[in-house]
Amino acid sequence: MRIKGTFIHQLKTGENALILLAASKTEQDKLYQHLAVDAYQFKKELVEEEPRIELISAGYKNENNEVTWNEEYIPVPKWYEQN
Repeated sequence: MRIKGTFIHQLKTGENALILLAASKTEQDKLYQHLAVDAYQFKKELVEEEPRIELISAGYKNENNEVTWNEEYIPVPKWYEQN
């Protein structure tokens, strides 16, 4: 899987979600599954480098260049849980 881009989306609750963009809907689903099940080291490093990110998800750009992402956000560990 290759990440084709990223952006930060602020939810109405004020939480920040990092959206990782994949190349297609199929790749988005694979990436989301990987983030939900595995990717512990990635989430740990993310929270250490960017503690304002509370959630992550995966998305993609469709043929009309519109970004779509999974709105079932995956929590990342809190920075203070790492100490």
